[in-house]
Amino acid sequence: AFLEELSEEAKKLGLKGPQADVKSVIPRIIRSGRAALCLQSFYTCGPKEVRAWTIMKGTNAPQAAGVIHTDFERGFIKAEVTNYKDFVEHHDGQPSMSKVKEAGKYRQEGKNYEMQEGDICIFMHNVTAGKKK
Repeated sequence: AFLEELSEEAKKLGLKGPQADVKSVIPRIIRSGRAALCLQSFYTCGPKEVRAWTIMKGTNAPQAAGVIHTDFERGFIKAEVTNYKDFVEHHDGQPSMSKVKEAGKYRQEGKNYEMQEGDICIFMHNVTAGKKK
């Protein structure tokens, strides 16, 4: 409502076109802050939830998995990865990776994989319980 009020006021003052449209700068501030702090996001998804996780740029897959749970980092085997843009382009409205896999945009990555902005990941891990004393 506040932005609309400012837009109307700008039009009353004689501004026309895109100059009269007042837009929030909050998204721009957030993007600039994330860039300045060298932050990026990756996603995990399941049948009940899709979640974004924030990591530093340059983070390898095991450390990214550790953001979710320390056991994921300790027992990291591999990450199954696709990029968000590839998913949107190929999923055809279905909540599965089958079309993305058919398009060859779904891959398995190891411990040295550097996470990229917008990766959608499934982490494979195996942690065995320690021996009882």
